[in-house]
Amino acid sequence: MSDTPSPRRRQPALKTLDHTVAAVPLLQGRVLLHENAVNLPRPRHTLDDDFSGVVMTGAKADERAFHLRSTAGYEGTLLIDSAPYTTYVATADEPFMAPTDELFASVDTSLAFQKARGASAALTPTGYIPPADSKTLKAVIREANKIERADTVVTLPIDVTWLNRENIDQLIAVCTKIWHPKALVLFRQFDPLEQTKDIPANLRRLLAEVEHVALLRTDLAALDAIAHGAFCAGIGVQSSLRHAIPPGEKAQIRKAGPTYPNVLMPELMCFKGAEYLARLYGNVDPATCFCEECDGRGLDRFFLPDGETRREADNHTVLTWSDWVTEMAGYQPGTPRKSWWRDKCAAAIDRYALENQRIGLGASPRSGFQVPAPLKAWATLPVGP
Repeated sequence: MSDTPSPRRRQPALKTLDHTVAAVPLLQGRVLLHENAVNLPRPRHTLDDDFSGVVMTGAKADERAFHLRSTAGYEGTLLIDSAPYTTYVATADEPFMAPTDELFASVDTSLAFQKARGASAALTPTGYIPPADSKTLKAVIREANKIERADTVVTLPIDVTWLNRENIDQLIAVCTKIWHPKALVLFRQFDPLEQTKDIPANLRRLLAEVEHVALLRTDLAALDAIAHGAFCAGIGVQSSLRHAIPPGEKAQIRKAGPTYPNVLMPELMCFKGAEYLARLYGNVDPATCFCEECDGRGLDRFFLPDGETRREADNHTVLTWSDWVTEMAGYQPGTPRKSWWRDKCAAAIDRYALENQRIGLGASPRSGFQVPAPLKAWATLPVGP
């Protein structure tokens, strides 16, 4: 741990209709939880008001956000992401989804409506930006820079190939020309950061070269982003909210049947399905967790499809990464914070062989725990200046 004092506690960002209140200071340093707007919202005691908050995500996001504020009494930081990019493909003529209701005939009124429903800042209703569609990406600059509100974050729902070596320079150039803070949402079936080996490094490069960039709707990449200069990030409460898929594509699932929670493994720093853990630990002592929800119990216990089990699994996951966010905040931004994160990822990688040996699979098993490619990148990429 660094010798720097713990950050002073701060008040959560309550809703305000004042469009002159800047978004960045309200969201700075926070890792938000993406909640599914399909469900009736409720406050989560696992969220830290100092370093977290909620992104209500989905078609009913505005309605659920208002319920969370007015009925459930949530006073923390809140964003409303109706996720138009899941159904609407941006074009050079209309990069933002055109509202269908007369009440929302402009982007400005759409942003104001989010604030009226309880949002701390407003996200632009940007459509999905396909691979190599330069005209549409440039159109986002044109329309975004017409917005005369300080409370706005420009959503950039991009195919992950925009972070390839062929496209990263153009993406950086476009992001630099947008006056408002930006929020990336990456698109790909499964983990976008596994698309190619250069994605994690190019994402870090963008964060280093462009001011005020956030990474939303992701997984532990949120922490890597915060460590390397993002002003804000967001982690999905379930796997479908930890990335996005292009409009018209059907989500690819590995296996049909009942759905079980995905569980964050604290020692290995990876998400694993409950069914996989139950099978792997079937005849040996499971990995355990000592968060407030688990209290030393095994991580193989979530192999049930009921709501209570999912609630426990979600609480465990949020408590785990929230502790890491709080710990990270104790390190000064820059090299100290980057080095702490690199060392934490490297230590997790070392535990893979140990865990596989413990359960009798040997140091290099084919059927045991495998180190995720992004984790390898975070542990080995240069810390940089």
